[in-house]
Amino acid sequence: MMIKRVIALMVFCFFPVMANAQYKGETLQIPMVDEGMFWDSNITLEATLYKPEGDGPFPLVIFNHGSTGGGVIPEDMTINPWGFGSYLLKKDIALLIPMRRGRGASGGSYDESYTCNSKGISEGIEYALESLDATYSYLESQSWVNKEKIVLSGHSRGGMLSLVYASEHPKAAVGVLNFSGGWVSDSCQLNNESANLPMFKNAGRKMQVPSLFIYGHNDPFYADETIEEFAETFKASGGDLTFKFYQLGQQVSGHSVFESYWYLWNGEVDGFLLDRGMY
Repeated sequence: MMIKRVIALMVFCFFPVMANAQYKGETLQIPMVDEGMFWDSNITLEATLYKPEGDGPFPLVIFNHGSTGGGVIPEDMTINPWGFGSYLLKKDIALLIPMRRGRGASGGSYDESYTCNSKGISEGIEYALESLDATYSYLESQSWVNKEKIVLSGHSRGGMLSLVYASEHPKAAVGVLNFSGGWVSDSCQLNNESANLPMFKNAGRKMQVPSLFIYGHNDPFYADETIEEFAETFKASGGDLTFKFYQLGQQVSGHSVFESYWYLWNGEVDGFLLDRGMY
């Protein structure tokens, strides 16, 4: 039986040198119209904001969370990578972490699909993209945001979501930070290859801004060879890519590279943000 495992995101805090940081951001409510089969409803999405002091406008990083991992992470748990927020605030960059429908305290249903067939995968991504659409609509009215300096980022499913959104909305971001991105695990195969590869190919073909891929060896969701295929496929399709693949140590899950191994990649992210004019 094919195990339909999806990519889990588990981020509460990280960056050990920032362990004494206390600021955990402020909670926002993002309005959204939830389009149902028979009627639409007005809901709100919970989001956490880290904003530098002052009126701005400030460069902004949007962080997209991953899945519940088949229930490993409770749907009502708010993802708040406060270490990442502290890191960005020191550069006078804001961080916004929207919770998609049905996650954290956001309204609506968590319906991003746990399936390996191409139709179900496409429907799940489209469903997730609608929450990101609502986030961008909200930001249009926010004077503190520099709309010309937005970077999309995300971990696991959130990394893939960032790539797909930026490729379909050329003016939405000046760059993409993809941490361990993928929509489904290696157990999901289409035509004897990872079901993620068509998404990387399509994103690379359409993408008009640079991307930084950060992965760790020994990821439980995709083999090292698969991760290398992600990068090769994206780049061969036309994507402007910097790819970093870190060895975290024996018996260490490569999927934890975002929340636990900042000291390996923070220099790369520094350079990426600087090159994109974020600070």
